[in-house]
Amino acid sequence: MEIERLRYLSQAGLDRLEWIHDPRCTVCGHPFDGWIEGERTCPHCLEIPPAYDRALCAFRARGSARNIIHKIKYQQSPWLIEDLVTAALDNPQFRRHCAGSFLVPVPMHSHKKRERHYNQAERIAQALVHQAPGCTYMNALTKILPTISQTKLGRTERRTNVAKAFALNPNIKLNTHARYVVVDDVLTTGATLHACAHVLRKAGIKNVDALALAHG
Repeated sequence: MEIERLRYLSQAGLDRLEWIHDPRCTVCGHPFDGWIEGERTCPHCLEIPPAYDRALCAFRARGSARNIIHKIKYQQSPWLIEDLVTAALDNPQFRRHCAGSFLVPVPMHSHKKRERHYNQAERIAQALVHQAPGCTYMNALTKILPTISQTKLGRTERRTNVAKAFALNPNIKLNTHARYVVVDDVLTTGATLHACAHVLRKAGIKNVDALALAHG
């Protein structure tokens, strides 16, 4: 696959990205290896269903995709988001998942944002709005409590860590009949996306999905 619109990612880099294809969990998007017959909901989603209806990710968070996201988050390279979004939207299924929705980035606490100077989830959502059909950017959530890094926490600990961290942005008016998609860079256990989706559900939004560029 060649994407001529890329500005920073080489064709060799593009070829190293590991795409996620079906079969995958129909709720959290977790990729299954091999062929799956019948129920395609993973055990984690069956045990504790997330607040979003469906999450979709473009790439596995390993190899080149993991390296690029690491550079975006920790090495002051947000400009790489543009190419990663362009590549992700070349997948018709991922593009359809974005289409016609309000894209809501996972918010970053103000202290953390001052430290990093940008929120990568906001940059991803903005890039998606520019390239995906009929999308609208909506900064509908705020992070009201600082949280420790999720990196070394288990599944249950992650949910507890972010359970009360997010709230509605009081300056935003929601359309309860619209479809909202919560956006993040990586979906690991889905705890953060679940917490954000839960806030939207409590506000009366019935159609809430999620997406991330990578899963893992």
